[in-house]
Amino acid sequence: MLAATAGLLTSCVNEDDFDIPPVKELILAEGFETTTTGSGSNEVPIALEGWTNYNRTATRKWHSRIFSDNKYAEFSSFYSDAGTNDEVWLISPAMDLSSTANELFSFETKIRFWAGACLTVFVSEDFDGTPDGIATATWTELNPTLPGSGQEDVFVNSGDLDLSSFNSSNVRVAFKYTGSKQTGVTTTYQLDNIKVFEN
Repeated sequence: MLAATAGLLTSCVNEDDFDIPPVKELILAEGFETTTTGSGSNEVPIALEGWTNYNRTATRKWHSRIFSDNKYAEFSSFYSDAGTNDEVWLISPAMDLSSTANELFSFETKIRFWAGACLTVFVSEDFDGTPDGIATATWTELNPTLPGSGQEDVFVNSGDLDLSSFNSSNVRVAFKYTGSKQTGVTTTYQLDNIKVFEN
């Protein structure tokens, strides 16, 4: 009786019920672990292949830092020259999303020494990869979860941001820091674990 029952139950299970869905590779994964870090006031600008790191209004750029064996990108206008304003962009390499679907984008942000919101996040399909092209490209602003006043010294996840409406072979995500030593908007922002992936 038990054997017959076991056989009946087994016959209801298809091999497909045990199929493991394929693991999809990350479209973009950047944790800045291969970047070169400076020490103290010696900043080493991030210079990763395919990335654009450019300050449109001054000279300092996003640079690499390390703490507790974890590297990340960092910028603060606090260390800029007196009287200067910063508009500094960190833009990803081009991603081909023309043959993928349901793409999501996420990253982590930490703030220190809160002195006003400085970070905005964008996506573009027509940026040409040059500093001059920043001004002429079309940028769509995204709405990530970002830390604010009272949320210092802890990495905060952006949430999964939908990129499924961007279907070209030239999709780039961008982080724009807008701060000012002159006005005192100088919050330190740290970026890490940038990922674009299929859902």
